[in-house]
Amino acid sequence: MNGVVGRLLAAERWTILCHENPDADTLGAGLALCLTAGHLGKVAEVVCVDPAPPSLSFLPGVDDVRREPGLTDSMVVVVDAGDLARIGSLYDTHAAWLASAEVVNIDHHVSNPGYGQAAWIDAGAAATCEMVAALVPALGVPLDEDIATALLAGIVNDTHAFAHPNATPRTLRVAADLVEAGASLHRITRAIYSDRPYPTLALWGLMLAEIEQRADGRIVHTSMTIDMRRATGTELSASEGFIDLLASTRLGEVTVLFKETAPAETRVSVRTASAVDAVRIAAAFGGGGHARAAGCTVEAPLAEARVRVLEVCQRELAAVDAGRH
Repeated sequence: MNGVVGRLLAAERWTILCHENPDADTLGAGLALCLTAGHLGKVAEVVCVDPAPPSLSFLPGVDDVRREPGLTDSMVVVVDAGDLARIGSLYDTHAAWLASAEVVNIDHHVSNPGYGQAAWIDAGAAATCEMVAALVPALGVPLDEDIATALLAGIVNDTHAFAHPNATPRTLRVAADLVEAGASLHRITRAIYSDRPYPTLALWGLMLAEIEQRADGRIVHTSMTIDMRRATGTELSASEGFIDLLASTRLGEVTVLFKETAPAETRVSVRTASAVDAVRIAAAFGGGGHARAAGCTVEAPLAEARVRVLEVCQRELAAVDAGRH
């Protein structure tokens, strides 16, 4: 962490980049750092190519998140992106700027290769927000209610309200500190997991209607199509959280959500509940993540992407079975 602290303190302007299709962890970490920059008298902005899902409208400063960077000659701080390409179209449209800028990489994905001039990767952290909760005081800024709210949202999101096995004793201690600083665990948990607008539930109903299984129910999958989003008037971000519902099937060991984003592009979210490594599945298509949660983008139409990804899922499941005997 020390190398990151020094670079952040030395830079007067920060452009904080979140990953595409943002969740509470990337936005929470980005917004908390932006608030921290304000306390330090620095100029900062948070940038994400995709809009925040409606469930995260409570995050302090979320309405100020930009779709394009506005600062020049700023340090680039990338949060919760296992690969720099995860920042989406900015990776291509601002390639020259990213190549010349000083890049700080803060992340908890085990697949992160350590890009940037300074990288702090902690695969033992349940969320990038868990890491930033330690970084903020190290920068000399106390945790206040707004910073704590942004950070606790990320931890709640990435631990599924502390139900996932990645919630360690350290995670719980950090969460307790954030609650003590003013964050409302009840309000955050309800906003992320309960307060769904009707169009989102209508979309989820369409996705549930398309649910399928294979390998005797050990692989469960469904798809979100462009037509489904059009019919319900929802954005891509409305799928946030659905994969956790899908993963609640009794026998499911590998759960996959296919999201049609363009006629020849499909985003894929993978969850695993057994010895199957989600990263191995996502990595086959250039993605990454954690052993139990990973994702990738397949440059192929939905039907083709589904065939290719499910073949890898079955192969990985068979490899695990072979290793058990």
